[in-house]
Amino acid sequence: MTCINKPRLQRRTGSVLVVSLFMCLFLAGLMYCVLGVGDAILYRQMMQDAADSGAQAAAVMAAKGMNVHALLNVVMAITAGVLLVLRSVEVLLEIVLGILYGLATTVVFSVKAGALIATLSPVEQSVERVADGVEQLTKVSHDTLDAAHDVVQHAFPVAAQLSAVGSIRNETFGAAVRGGMVLPLAGPRLPGGKVGLPVEEGSLGVTCDRVADGLGRRLSTISSRVPNWVRRFLGGVVSRTLSLGKRRTCAEDIVEPPRVSLERGVDDAEVWLGHEEYQYRAYGLGRDPHRARWSKGERGVRVAQGGRAEGRNASWRGHLFGRVNVAQAEYYFDGSEPKAEWMWSQRWRARLRRFRLSEAWLPSGLVKACTNSGAFGANDGLCDSLRDFGVGLVSAH
Repeated sequence: MTCINKPRLQRRTGSVLVVSLFMCLFLAGLMYCVLGVGDAILYRQMMQDAADSGAQAAAVMAAKGMNVHALLNVVMAITAGVLLVLRSVEVLLEIVLGILYGLATTVVFSVKAGALIATLSPVEQSVERVADGVEQLTKVSHDTLDAAHDVVQHAFPVAAQLSAVGSIRNETFGAAVRGGMVLPLAGPRLPGGKVGLPVEEGSLGVTCDRVADGLGRRLSTISSRVPNWVRRFLGGVVSRTLSLGKRRTCAEDIVEPPRVSLERGVDDAEVWLGHEEYQYRAYGLGRDPHRARWSKGERGVRVAQGGRAEGRNASWRGHLFGRVNVAQAEYYFDGSEPKAEWMWSQRWRARLRRFRLSEAWLPSGLVKACTNSGAFGANDGLCDSLRDFGVGLVSAH
């Protein structure tokens, strides 16, 4: 009996092994690809967190500076208020004594007026001596507070920069972030070529006006059994009485003007919350994502690609752009009060905002064109769209 062998082409032994080997290689490559993509996502997330942290830290420090300005204003008002009360009492006593001296010349009131003059004259002299001493103390304290305003205005932006750099270089982000900074470097530009927090000197009589009006309002709003009209009347009397001493108190060589929020910027445009003067932009520079621990992600992708050099394409060569992350934050007054009240209350806060390019970095012709109603219509949203900047940059991996 003859044995007939099957042709070799019809043999199926080992075919499953080929498919299994292919699937193993595919799964291994997929695993390495997932490793690389996950590494890239982690790298980008740490970079963005660092930029957000730097911008927020700078805005918080600037908000603290604005709150310190408000505190210094309140202290100036208190010290000026003490002197204002004394000077007002002094002027009121002088008026009363003047009236009594006039009555002393009459026959009917000469005796009683003389007795009152003898009683009130020493009181008026004592009040004058105390007021003179308080005036010297007020002058020294206001000179010191005025200098403190200048120091705060220029020192806190520097502190904001240092705080931002420290937050960006935090060890939490150290594996991905090399360094960073915030702009503006030393605070926003101010009129006159200056930089610093967006505050300026207010009017000389603002402090005394606030003291007189504040004490009058305080008296008129005190809760008691006294009728409202009586309290309002007394409050008005106190305000009018305090106004008597304003000329002697709010002089340039005694009381310094407080600081108020910046009214107009370098371009002579009105400054409000949300404008450039209240913004900080952070820029974080990442470490080379193809070195150190992050090189594992690249090796994973290259293994998934079969180890071929074609993986380093044009997108890979542009990885430098993926090493920069941006964020924006602002400091603002948390209240609905008018602008005149912003520097009299410690309610300045900070928050992150959507990143937008500064108008100072855009060509002036482009800014004018996008806001020109003749060229683009009355829609100012086009200019906002041009300034918006997406932060979802492609990872270097």
